[in-house]
Amino acid sequence: MLTMQEKKLTGKQNLKKAEAFLSNLDADWYELIQKVGPCEIAISNLEPYQSLIKSVIFQQLHPKAASTIYDRFLSLFNNQPPHASAILEMDPNLLKQCGLSKNKLVSILDIARCHHDHTIPNSNDLKRMDDEEIIEKLIVIKGVGRWTVEMMLIFNLGRLDIMPATDFAIKSNYQKMKKLDSISLSLLLMESKKWQPYRSVAAWYLWRY
Repeated sequence: MLTMQEKKLTGKQNLKKAEAFLSNLDADWYELIQKVGPCEIAISNLEPYQSLIKSVIFQQLHPKAASTIYDRFLSLFNNQPPHASAILEMDPNLLKQCGLSKNKLVSILDIARCHHDHTIPNSNDLKRMDDEEIIEKLIVIKGVGRWTVEMMLIFNLGRLDIMPATDFAIKSNYQKMKKLDSISLSLLLMESKKWQPYRSVAAWYLWRY
């Protein structure tokens, strides 16, 4: 069993252990990790609700396009991640003009309201909750699905064993790496059990395949 600290993506020691573990799985993983190099997952210092908002903006978009929209969003708030109250006070039309779809705008406003009403757990509370408990707590918010919370778990809370199996790039790149004609969600989830307890790191490498 891993300790709570060992379950985090913080610290080079944990990442080194993950790289070694995945490299030893088979030749495909070894070649991918040698090609990409050391894992460099950047953990943000955003508040959980701010991380959820960023994940919503990035939903189903190419990272470059999503980054452009996110930068426009931040520009409305002096290029800083905004407080929930500032989002709620902003003209929704200005928010939409950043390039947000109607559904994403509704989600962002709902996330801000939930934080304002204290229905989203704060950072300290989330640190004491397990992964599935957090997912179940947050997917009740409009437009926040499992993938959105998984991105927060990896890139904000630094959880080490998250498997975003519905992510198109992960599915597609694993299929290419293994030279498969196709792969189902259930098979991908089954395969990912081999990557435990370092599935977040495996996902990071697959994104870079």
